[in-house]
Amino acid sequence: MEEFELTDDDFYAIGIAKNTARRFLKHPQITPQQVIGLGNALYALERLPLVTPGSCSEFGIVYRAGTEEFSEMRCIDFKVSESAFGISKGGSVYDKAVGGDTFSEPGWVVEVGGYRSTECELYDLEDSIAEYLNLGAEIEVCDESEIDYE
Repeated sequence: MEEFELTDDDFYAIGIAKNTARRFLKHPQITPQQVIGLGNALYALERLPLVTPGSCSEFGIVYRAGTEEFSEMRCIDFKVSESAFGISKGGSVYDKAVGGDTFSEPGWVVEVGGYRSTECELYDLEDSIAEYLNLGAEIEVCDESEIDYE
C-alpha cells in the first residue's frame, strides 16, 4: 500500500486539520451532509501516512465582512485525498472606488509522489479559525469520497 512521506511538521499540520474537523462537528450550524464529509476526512486523516483509496474531502471556513463600499473575505481550507494533503489560506478585498483583488497566502501541500510545499505558518491557524467562527464564518464541506470501508 502506498504511503505519504511525512515529517514531524506534517503530522503537526495534520493534527490541526483533525482538531478543526472535530471543532466543526460540534458547531450548532453543521448539517448532516457536512457531518458525513467531515467523517470521511477524519477517517483519511487518522490513517495518514497510509493512503486512503477513494478519499477526496475538503473542509474549511469562509469569513465575509463589510459593506457595499468596502468588503473583505478570508478563507482557510483543508484537503485530504488519496494523493495529497493540503492547507490553503487566502481571501479577497473589495473597495468600490478602486475595485477588488484576491490573494493567497503560503500553503501546505504534501503529495504521495514526494512533492511538498510547506511554507504555511501553522502556529496561529487554530486560533484564527476559532476567531473567524466566533465572528460568524461559514463552515464549508465538500466531499466526493468513495471510500470502501471494510
